[in-house]
This record gives sequence, structure tokens and C-alpha cells, in this order.
Amino acid sequence: MAKVALYRKYRSVDFDDLYGQDHITRTLKNSVAEGRFAHAYLFHGPRGVGKTSAARILAKAINCEHNVAGNPDNKCDKCKLISSGSTVDIIEIDAASHTQVDNIREVIIERAKFAPTNLKYKVYIIDEAHMLSKSSFNALLKTLEEPPEHTVFILATTEIQKIIPTIQSRCQRFDFHRINEKALSERLRYIADQEKIKIDQKAIELIVRASEGGFRDAISMLDQVADMSKSEITVTEMEALLGISDYSLVEDYVFAVVKKDTSGALEVLSKALENGYEPAQFLKNTVEVLRRLSLASATGISEIGLSEASEKLYVELLKGASTSDLIILMDTYIQNDSLYKYSGLHQLSLEVATIKACTGLAERVSKPATAAKATSEKVETKPRIETANMDDRGKWQHFLLEVKSTNNSIHAVLKVCEPEFTADTVTLAFPYKFHKERIEDAKNRQVVENTLTKVYGTKYRVKCVLRNSLSQKSVITKTESGGDDLLDDAINIFGGEILE
Repeated sequence: MAKVALYRKYRSVDFDDLYGQDHITRTLKNSVAEGRFAHAYLFHGPRGVGKTSAARILAKAINCEHNVAGNPDNKCDKCKLISSGSTVDIIEIDAASHTQVDNIREVIIERAKFAPTNLKYKVYIIDEAHMLSKSSFNALLKTLEEPPEHTVFILATTEIQKIIPTIQSRCQRFDFHRINEKALSERLRYIADQEKIKIDQKAIELIVRASEGGFRDAISMLDQVADMSKSEITVTEMEALLGISDYSLVEDYVFAVVKKDTSGALEVLSKALENGYEPAQFLKNTVEVLRRLSLASATGISEIGLSEASEKLYVELLKGASTSDLIILMDTYIQNDSLYKYSGLHQLSLEVATIKACTGLAERVSKPATAAKATSEKVETKPRIETANMDDRGKWQHFLLEVKSTNNSIHAVLKVCEPEFTADTVTLAFPYKFHKERIEDAKNRQVVENTLTKVYGTKYRVKCVLRNSLSQKSVITKTESGGDDLLDDAINIFGGEILE
């Protein structure tokens, strides 16, 4: 008989068991305990962090005959029916295979009007909801707006931007987070001990980092190596079996870059690539380490949930590096990522980025936003306040990264603006009307204002203005940029000329 996969065996059975999502479970428990739960929910977050598990737990909790402070007791007949999958009143739908409007009408809209067979509430769990077609969303809209009293809808998605606003507005939205390193490491150690899997702590930390905060991915990797060896599983064995590389080389590399040690950084890079480290993965991991360092520098190292070993290392890495320095370095590698994708010279592109980062060329790439000269156009009326020092630039870059993690399209628009801060207002000057109107949209403006508050610690009102003098700056042609950026960087750093 095939063994039960660990991620299924250790799937959360109640809200208290839903790991790393306390901000969500607390709210859901309270709403169930008070009998004030919503008729429609939207669960959003990365894959493998507990969205579907939370939906199943919520379905049990609202139908449980004796819920305990909002938690299902998992003992009553209703809970047992749901846990065993023996009821037709909990309907799980994979939206990827039910994209068409006829499927939605048949499976959901027509059947939702009928009362539950053996539960108090009929619950529809729509996984990967963003895969539904626009016509399917529109057909579902009326049912979500005025659902039968006995029906609850739970939509789960990894791509919230693809859920149309009219659907979002009719749901209670909960954003699931990636599980932090410390919590995930503790959970994997607990499971390994329960399953009598002998594994080195450093190997567990390697799994945690490779999983990128996803519980399901992490436990699947642990399951994969469980039968590898009768003795203790080491980092080296993990790398060989899973094809993932130790972060220690990346951290050594970043340490050298932060210390401006060009030869040391290039030596570590060369060693990593010679040992079989994929250049694309090395670049990705470098950006991830710099991102965590930036967050640790800006918010405090205790706030990002690192494991004990990582925390000690990051303390050392942060010595002598300011938040703005780290943002500039990260920006250098992010720019290099786009060059990497279109260049066959993968090692060269990494070497170029390394030298730019270590020698200060990165600062010339990421110039601080400067205030544009006042124009005769009657577009703005208030005097401007310039904020172009290093700390302000670092915070603005941090703000842009926060926006990017929420909404890529808003981030793209904000990149072309010039911000001006007063006591309670941020004036965003845009080169084109399209940019201005995009941010003036109420929903987008709310994202910007919320992120400003999060990064700057002050509640700002956003004002958008046009400044046509910026339009010339925002257009960079291939001729002006010199054509192949990677080739230009290589020539500037290494010397030489192009021979025709």
C-alpha cells in the first residue's frame, strides 16, 4: 500500500494547527464563534501556504455542532463527514478545469439554490479562482451578491490581480503570507522527529530556504529525502538529491560585495559556478539575500523571522551597510536580471554586476530622484519640497519594492514619477496624463497610501500632478542608451573597443 504523503498527513485540521497565519486564523475563529461569518471569502497568497486548508477548516467550523471558540471539534458527525469527504455539501472546484461559463452555471449557480443534504451550510471552495473566464465571473457575480442563506463561497487564488474588482468587492479578503524561516524550521524539525527522520539542522535550513516560505513545498522536500539514508542526512546529500545549492556560497558572495571586496566576490562567484551552481539560481538567491538584508536594516532583524544561524550571519552582513546602500545593490542585480535573460553570456553578466556593485558603479546606475524645474504650465500650485538625500532615496526605493510585491503595474507607473513630500501630503509628478489617472484611481491610490504609511510610518495623502518636462526624461531610446547595455558595461569595466 502506498504511503500517505507527509503534506497530507500533517495537513492542518483546525485553525490552531494552521501554521504561520495567525492574523487570519484569529479573525476567522472569532467570526465563527460569534456566528457572524461572511457569505463569501477571498483567500489570496503564494502557493502552499494554507489557503485550501483554511477553506476546509472554515467549512468544518461553520457546520460543526459543537465548535470550540470558533474551532471545529473534529469529533462531531458533521466534522467527520467533511474530513472523510463523505458529504456532497462541500464542493471543491478546480477553476482551471471549469473556466467556461456553462460549467459555472451548472456546477454552482443552478445547484446553490438547493438546500444542503446533511449539513447546515453548503460550502463552495473554488481553487485557483483567477483561472475563471470573465464571462464566468460575471455569471457568478449575482449569486455572490445575493447568495442563498445556506451557502458560503470561498475563492482561493495566487493571482489576486486577475480577480475582477466586482468579485473582490463582494468578498471578505484575507492575504496569506509566506511562512517565516524560524517558524517553518521549527515545524519541519517537529515533523522529522515525529517521523523519526534523521536530518541535520543545516539540511533543514536548506529546505526552508529552497521552499521560499511555502509549507507544502518544504514538507514535500522533507518527504523526498526521508528514505535517503539510515544515518543522518547532510546538506551535501540534500544538494545531490534535490538539485538545490547551499546558500552559504551566496552569503559569502554577498558578504564580499557589501565589503566592496571585488576580488573576493569574483572568487566566490567562480567557485560557485564551477561547483555546478546554476547562474540563474545564483542571481535569484543573491537578490533574495539582499532583499532580506534590506528589510532587516529598515525594520530590524528580529522582524523578518530568520533562523538563529541566519540571524547571526545577517548581523555580520549588516555591519557597515546602510539601507540605501543595500537598495542600490539590489537594484543593480535586478537590472542585471533583465540583461541576463537576453544574453548568452551568463557568467559575464554576473561578473559585470559584481564589479559594478563592488566598485560603486551601481550608484551611478541608481541616481537619486531630483526635483524638476518649475514650468510655466498651470499644472501645480503649491511650492515644492525636494527630498534627494541618501536616506530619502533609500526609503523611496524600499517603498517601490513594497508596491511591486503587491501590484507590478502600479510599481511600473510609480517608477516614472517624481515624489515631493510635505507634512501630510506626497505630491507625485507624472510625465503623462495616463500615469496620473492610473494612480488617481481610488483603488490604486489606496494601495499607494497604505504602502507609504507602512514604509514611512506616517499617514500621507497622495496628490497627483502633471509635469510635461518629465516626458523627455522618461523616454530612453536604444541609440541614447548605447544599444546593448551588457556589452556597454563590459567595455566600460574591462576596457576595449568594438571591431567591425
